[in-house]
Amino acid sequence: MNTPHDAMNRDELQDYLNHHLLGSKSGVRLFQAAASTWNGTEFEQEFLEISRQVSEEQDELKQLIDRLGLRQSVVENALGLAAETAGRLNPVNITRSKSEGMTQVEMDILQSALQGKAGMYAVLAKLAERFPDAGLDGQRMKVLYQQAQDQQARVRRISDETLDTRFLTH
Repeated sequence: MNTPHDAMNRDELQDYLNHHLLGSKSGVRLFQAAASTWNGTEFEQEFLEISRQVSEEQDELKQLIDRLGLRQSVVENALGLAAETAGRLNPVNITRSKSEGMTQVEMDILQSALQGKAGMYAVLAKLAERFPDAGLDGQRMKVLYQQAQDQQARVRRISDETLDTRFLTH
């Protein structure tokens, strides 16, 4: 419960949101790279759809930062461009193989990124409850949290359905 002297630390919130914005930039590219890995399969479109959703959430995060009167970090934006480029190169699964252990690492990293994003939305929903006048839409944060959970479940399902291609000998 807040006391009359409690206030949200906007500098820390700004830093927190900028770090997640940076992560989302590489995340979009990592999902596009995963779609490339699974090119020509039923999973390609799922990864492209998640990439599109993450990109839309990234735009929404930028708008939230602006709406709250916070700044987008110039350094983080520059790092974001580098992260986007690295994501295009797909350093995790360079060969775009569907049947190597690195493919599983790629799936694990995607799930981890989505878990991190879900954590951010859970924090923002909690802050919206504690600071109702802060400009955070708690209900929207809960929707985005659930969307991140759904995306993570989709990646987990794809990982489970393709596990044999990586870990069974034929």
